[in-house]
Amino acid sequence: MIVHVASFLESIGGSIDSEHWLRPIPGRTGYAAYCRKPQYTKKQKKEMAERPAVKAFSSLCKEASAIMRDPVQKAEWTAKHIAAKQEASKHQRMPDAKGRPAVPERLWDYIRRGLSKQR
Repeated sequence: MIVHVASFLESIGGSIDSEHWLRPIPGRTGYAAYCRKPQYTKKQKKEMAERPAVKAFSSLCKEASAIMRDPVQKAEWTAKHIAAKQEASKHQRMPDAKGRPAVPERLWDYIRRGLSKQR
């Protein structure tokens, strides 16, 4: 069901109650889809956590988190990020097929993307 989101619901976020949430509809500002939250058993959650893609993403995030905590590595990545943003501003590139910009705005996203390209 598509609903017009009231201003007070926008400030709450996606979760409405224990069984429903609001999913924003891209391109329709102020509207969201009223969706039922998925119900998984503990066994299903454990099986999903054991998938290779989930393990790879988890290790990638742990590595990025370690970089963010280390001041020396964080400074190096910050310098790379600033240089990449400056280069991207000189040569305007369109977002990729998924709508992601050429250089992520947040440092965390830049580090994660850089680490995933290295793998």
